[in-house]
Amino acid sequence: MLNKIIYNQYFNSLISKFTVAFLGILNSILISRSLGPALKGEYAYILNIANLAVVILNLGIYQSYPYYKRQAKQPNILAQYVNNIFFQFICYLFIAIILSFLIMQKVWIVVFTLIPIMVLSRQLSFIALVENISLRNIINIIDQFFYTCILLTVYICLPRNINVVIAALYIKEITAVLLIMILFKFRINLLKVDYKLMGQTIVFGIYPMLTMLLTTLNYQVDVLILKSYVIFEQIGYYTIGVGLANQAWIIPDAFKDVLFAKTAKDDAKRDVRFSLKVNVLISFAIFCIILLFGEVIIRILYGAEFVHAYPVTIIIFAGTISMVIFKLLVPIYNAKGKQRISFIILLISALTNILLNIILIPQYGINGAAFASVISYTICGIAFLVGYIKMQKEG
Repeated sequence: MLNKIIYNQYFNSLISKFTVAFLGILNSILISRSLGPALKGEYAYILNIANLAVVILNLGIYQSYPYYKRQAKQPNILAQYVNNIFFQFICYLFIAIILSFLIMQKVWIVVFTLIPIMVLSRQLSFIALVENISLRNIINIIDQFFYTCILLTVYICLPRNINVVIAALYIKEITAVLLIMILFKFRINLLKVDYKLMGQTIVFGIYPMLTMLLTTLNYQVDVLILKSYVIFEQIGYYTIGVGLANQAWIIPDAFKDVLFAKTAKDDAKRDVRFSLKVNVLISFAIFCIILLFGEVIIRILYGAEFVHAYPVTIIIFAGTISMVIFKLLVPIYNAKGKQRISFIILLISALTNILLNIILIPQYGINGAAFASVISYTICGIAFLVGYIKMQKEG
């Protein structure tokens, strides 16, 4: 029995995610305490721009990997994907260097140069997830721990400086790439770039990419809109609530990772039902904890200067259950080639979020942004669940 538990994919993924969540919270604390509310808001703004660009520019290539692996239509599919991903990285890096010299503004230089590294890191991490979820999880833990050590050094030894914290992020992303390449023994041969496969994966990845973009907009468009109405200090408070909510999604993310691996082979209906039940209950329990003890938690973790983040944190956590449903069901939609349905649902959700942000933020500030997110999350989760139930009835 003990061996079954230890080698169970869900157990391993949960242990990994809990560890990464702990380190993620610790990293968030160190970044927040190193920067303070105003610089934390500026840092979040820069990072959100980069994240949105990364989602678009990865072109959804990596999300097609489970489908092509499952179909087994091409030999050496792994090597072909790795070569194509590195070719994409080199192209983006070349463009980033040129744009950095042309524009010469700190914010945009950071964004331009982060994008190629983050695209490469995300692509390789997903391929590694499908190939060996346990090893990928170990890599995540090592990378996060190394990042924590860097941030702790920054917090203890250096004055508040956003440039140093951004430099730590560069190091983290590069470390992740190196660990994946070494431990998975991926080999690069740019002479064997498969342009035909690249074209096919880009076409396949259009809907997953747009779906991920809409998902990211659901998470992050509020920060970009907030920039026009509130000061960076308020954004800093808002990102505390968002950051804690993101850590609460670590558990469903662990289940989602396993479902990505399992649905690359079959529909995994029993696994999906089990994952939904467990994660909805866990998310509700976490919301109750935040409701009762959130202010104390924020004060202890982030310091008294961030305690104003408590009200907005409660509002954001009210939408976590709906997003849990979305996170767990999206692998099934992708594996079954239902990207168009995912896109339509997320389009409606994201447009609702943007519209409500425009309406609510001018009047209610960061609380308005939080309410907009909760409403859009709820629309997204319910729609995905209804669509999944219909899919199962159709066989």
